[in-house]
Amino acid sequence: MEKDKKVTALYCRLSKDDGSNSESLSIRTQKAMLMEYATRNGFGNCQYYVDDGYSGTNSDRPAFQELLDDIREGKVATVITKDQSRLGRNHIETGTYMEIFFPEHGVRYIAINDGYDSNEQSQMDIAPFRNIINEMYAKDTSRKIKSALRTRKKSGKYISSGAPFGYQKDPADHNHLVIDPNTAPVVEYIYSMAEEGLGLHRIAKRLHDEKVLKPCYYKKEMFGRFIDDEKMYDWDSAYISQVLHSPVYAGHIIYEAKPTVSMKSKKRRYIPFEERAIVPNTHEAIIPQDRWENVQRILYSRSSSFMCDKTDYDNIFKGIVRCADCGRTMLVKVEHRRKRNSVLDQTFYCCSTYRKYGAKACDSHNLEARVLHEAVLADIQAHAKAAVSNREALVKKIANQMHLRVSSDRAQHKRDLKQCKARIAEIEDLYAKLYEDVSKGLLPEKRFQMLADRYDKEQAELTEKIEQYEREGRAEHGQLDKIQDFIDEVSKYAGITELNYRILHQLIDKILVSKAEKVDGEYVQKIQIFYRFIGPLDAIE
Repeated sequence: MEKDKKVTALYCRLSKDDGSNSESLSIRTQKAMLMEYATRNGFGNCQYYVDDGYSGTNSDRPAFQELLDDIREGKVATVITKDQSRLGRNHIETGTYMEIFFPEHGVRYIAINDGYDSNEQSQMDIAPFRNIINEMYAKDTSRKIKSALRTRKKSGKYISSGAPFGYQKDPADHNHLVIDPNTAPVVEYIYSMAEEGLGLHRIAKRLHDEKVLKPCYYKKEMFGRFIDDEKMYDWDSAYISQVLHSPVYAGHIIYEAKPTVSMKSKKRRYIPFEERAIVPNTHEAIIPQDRWENVQRILYSRSSSFMCDKTDYDNIFKGIVRCADCGRTMLVKVEHRRKRNSVLDQTFYCCSTYRKYGAKACDSHNLEARVLHEAVLADIQAHAKAAVSNREALVKKIANQMHLRVSSDRAQHKRDLKQCKARIAEIEDLYAKLYEDVSKGLLPEKRFQMLADRYDKEQAELTEKIEQYEREGRAEHGQLDKIQDFIDEVSKYAGITELNYRILHQLIDKILVSKAEKVDGEYVQKIQIFYRFIGPLDAIE
């Protein structure tokens, strides 16, 4: 292409950080300035390349990439910008374009306000320093904006442009979330399926089969774009995972989720869900906190459990049945060679350490699935029945097992504490009497010092004893509250005839299976159930 037919590229850029209210930085002003300069200096065949709303910290800008492509194809003779910062604010990239890319392609570069012209070698010395200053400005602006946003998020403001699925922006406060009555039931349904033990793919399949509309359907910009009806219900399991892990549904806001690696990169650093910083209780919860926490336990147990062969057996104990010796998860194994009518009777649990490393590492701890089901069901039934029929008796029984004081013992504990405090008050009165006697000359100073030392020692011992009593009282009060919580929970399942995933993970933290031991000529295998809130309990006769 002949040189006089080549394009004079007038490149304009304005980022959101630069602000759109300043006339000197507006796109309109830039275009007018560049065209006036080109006309005055005899540059013809001018063509605008405009990036409106794009940061200069990287070169990933549509019009700039188009400009680079045209340069590579030999279409551009000259590039003109208002100043070097319009070309870019990354001093390494900008310097590369100015000193290597443009010269290699025979392109002249002019930055008007900086007085830079690549045809004038005297200007080359100062240009790199301007690029560094421009980058420093961008870094400072980025830091201030991030700091301001972080401060707003820490105060409980919801900053993102769109509300999460299940919520909508409060019309009265754009930075506050309110429950969306149209989509919140879907979120609740997803949590219910997770409590049932369904995995992400099974949840997605059920939503698809039941024709539950996926989240993007509710976005205004997506209306009318669903030509294929099936895509309206095509849920993504990764998105379901985000919904189930997000504390926003328990009423909290995350303010540090996926920060950018640096100002120059759009890549984001992944922070695990449990390590993300949150602001609690910023809006109304769709999922109550205790229920949300239970779902997190279920998700963790599924992810940490040892994966077994695909079978028809529904392993509702996944993640909570563990070897009592090595602590590893018990693996499910189905023996189809067993001629049994039910898959439950063909299934047994085995220590995963034993399966992987053999008898030298751990014992097999084989336990039939039916035995486990029946033992756990019977224990839950017994505690649920006791919770309903005689709550106070069950409280006392569990408290005794946990070595907690109840009724008369707690009354005695309170009396002892009261006596200690009363004695300290008496000592204070005795001190006052001693000072009065020694000041009147009624008590020798030597005798006063001896009595004062004795009272000091007794007072110190009493103070330490009071602190111990109060610590024990607070600890026991907390434990008794946990007993009440357990009884409230287990009483819901009085009369159940079978187990399911939700019941188990709502009540039980873990189940330890010991290896079978020979007792009086018979093999006995211990199954220890650790209930939530309170730990292991003795069986109810």
